Amino acid sequence: MTAWFHFTLASLSALLIFAFVSSITPGPNNLMLLYSGARFGFNRSLPHLLGVSLGFGFMLALCCLGVAAVFWQIPHAQDALKIAGCAYMLWLAYKLWKHGALPTNGELPDSKNKGAAKPFTFMQAALFQYVNPKAWVMGLTVPAAYLPNDGSILVNTLVATVFFTAINLVCCGTWVQGGVTLQKLMHKPKLAQWINWIIVAMTVYCAAAVWL
Repeated sequence: MTAWFHFTLASLSALLIFAFVSSITPGPNNLMLLYSGARFGFNRSLPHLLGVSLGFGFMLALCCLGVAAVFWQIPHAQDALKIAGCAYMLWLAYKLWKHGALPTNGELPDSKNKGAAKPFTFMQAALFQYVNPKAWVMGLTVPAAYLPNDGSILVNTLVATVFFTAINLVCCGTWVQGGVTLQKLMHKPKLAQWINWIIVAMTVYCAAAVWL
């Protein structure tokens, strides 16, 4: 390796595996993207998807550049994050429940209807990362476990951020497409209602899980 690039094949492979496993497994982001794909379709969910991945990528870069070390020094920072994340996810669960059953037979809601539910904007999804406990765990783990201790911190941060963000984008996009596919398979309003309730229940579980 060169003097400025200190990732080995083994360390880079470990980072990529962690990026895939942590990005593809269920969590607040993926549940919301599944819901968005099912309710709004893939195209209208794109700002949400990009906001999640690029917003997390920016957070990851900050963590690698020193925010992680600062975070652990702040008294009660973890408890404050848990409270904020739990409260926001419970609010999201309420909004999902309030919007009612998902559309059926491929019929998506009219985007021009002012009273209809609307997908997350890019900025909403990006800012959500800062109250998302799973995103913080992922972001804080990378510099602690996968970032080389030697070499250029800027180059190492850039490499980790680019690879992680790319993998995260693909994994999260899979959840959006899963929601689109799920929506097309639903033919009965009652089934659509039950699936919506299941997503609500899983969101509530994610809120409670931060305290486990």
